[in-house]
Amino acid sequence: MSPRAAASLYHMVWAHYRLPFLKVVLLNLLNAAVSVGIIAYINHTFISQSVFSALSWQSLGQFSLLVLLLLTTTFLAQYALTRLGHRFVYELRTKLVKQIIDTAVPQIDNLGSARLLASLSSDIQSITTAFVRMPELVQGVILSVGVGLYLGWLSLPLLLIVMCWIVMTIWISTILVKHVYTHLTELREINDDLYQDYQSIIEGRKELALNQHRAQRLYNDDFLRHAKAYEQTVTKSDTFHLSAVNWSNIMMFAAIGIVFAVASSLGVSMAVATTFSLTILFMQSPLLHAVGAYPTLQTAQVALEKIQALALADYQPDFQTDSAATNWQTICFQDICYRYPHNIDSQNVTAVDSEHADDILQSVTLTLQRGDVVFLIGANGSGKSTLAKIITGIFAPTTGTVTVDGKLIHSQNSNSQSSDLQTNNLQSSVDYRQLFSAIFSDQHLFTQLIGPKGQAPDRVLTDTWLHQLNLQDKVSITDDTLSTDKLSQGQRKRLAMLIAVAEQKDILLLDEWAADQDPAFRRVFYQTLIPKLKAMGKTLFIISHDDSYFAHADRLLLMKAGRLIELNAEERQRASIDAIAMLK
Repeated sequence: MSPRAAASLYHMVWAHYRLPFLKVVLLNLLNAAVSVGIIAYINHTFISQSVFSALSWQSLGQFSLLVLLLLTTTFLAQYALTRLGHRFVYELRTKLVKQIIDTAVPQIDNLGSARLLASLSSDIQSITTAFVRMPELVQGVILSVGVGLYLGWLSLPLLLIVMCWIVMTIWISTILVKHVYTHLTELREINDDLYQDYQSIIEGRKELALNQHRAQRLYNDDFLRHAKAYEQTVTKSDTFHLSAVNWSNIMMFAAIGIVFAVASSLGVSMAVATTFSLTILFMQSPLLHAVGAYPTLQTAQVALEKIQALALADYQPDFQTDSAATNWQTICFQDICYRYPHNIDSQNVTAVDSEHADDILQSVTLTLQRGDVVFLIGANGSGKSTLAKIITGIFAPTTGTVTVDGKLIHSQNSNSQSSDLQTNNLQSSVDYRQLFSAIFSDQHLFTQLIGPKGQAPDRVLTDTWLHQLNLQDKVSITDDTLSTDKLSQGQRKRLAMLIAVAEQKDILLLDEWAADQDPAFRRVFYQTLIPKLKAMGKTLFIISHDDSYFAHADRLLLMKAGRLIELNAEERQRASIDAIAMLK
């Protein structure tokens, strides 16, 4: 590990927690001073005196007070550092979660849930463990310096010999520990693979139950291979770690022999040599604990580097919850193009010409009027879902502009803003997104109902829609929380509709919502629910291929090969008869 990489964890502590860290250092210095004082007291009171003839109850009482003081300072020093460490971990965890919330959806999609979960669990745990062990390292280092100063005052030549011996011991231990770090880095990479396996096993449980060949291949070829690699690597890591600890332990005992072997030739008294030996025995445990704690700090450094490599959004403590325009009339999308980043795989990318081979959307222009009911049709891979994410502000267009009543929506991810636009005409894309409720095909179902502006939902409204969605016998609402979400896919989509209606947002976007409904409720959706939603003042943007219900749309759009076309009356009539023919 390079010095620059090794210092980054300590740099973060120093940069953000300088004053608490200095307090910790001062407490450890006090603890080291008390430790040296006890050694000096033993040397001058017990070892240097005429054995037991000079001992008294007073000296034993003084010694007891020193031991009690050592106990107190040791606890305070360890408690202060432990508290600082857990505070650091708490803030790191909370900031990481907030950064994930604030990071653009394409970046999160690119990272994948397995990698994020690995950082939220194993990486955070590694850093927590490091800070639990850090008191051992800090106290070991500070205590060694304090004790070394005292021993140097007793006999500088003997101290230099002991130091040379200890430096040689630590140097060889460092070589062994470098191998530990190498294997810890490999372990973290393997951990990502294991989390990917876990995700496949859990989320693909139905498919694996239906195909034992697939289950066998996943288990044998992927999971067992990664689990075996983890076992072999962690065994090597622990072997080098134990070798470093044992080497240090044995060489500390050997140092005592060195002290007595050279004491007479240096003219050092037996009392001083005995003090050196007792001090080495006293320091053996702190030094070994410090050596043992160092690999955990290296693991934490690896974990911190993995977290930093996520390249998440900068931390912002506040949430932007205000809508950009509460009384908007038109939303315009002008010459919108969208190109997935090269490191993000898209299942919907269709190459349509050489000039825009990587663009999933090409020069899309669309104006949404308040109160519109817009239907969108299109073949798989034509760009419908991508357009839906552009419209809701989840994706920022690669080129083109989005305006609300003529005011440009500003996005940090968009390179389409003109430099001559005034700053006060820009509205936050985060605020813009607050205009929308959406139910995507892969929606996550929250069980908590939230009303407008984060307030409690309108109970009359939610009870009414619970019956409208025919869920009153399946789900109840207590304290604004759904009693269950363990329902069929179609019923889960209805619950998502209930949650969206409770939010009372201006615009509702539905991505193939009716596809999971039975024929009877599909009719209810088009003939009853859509008129009710429109009567509530909502603007509806619905991706649908139910051609027999196209008459319920104010406008009908067609997405074909990344281009958007609005169908005229004649084309709408043809689409209502046979939408499939229009998609070709």
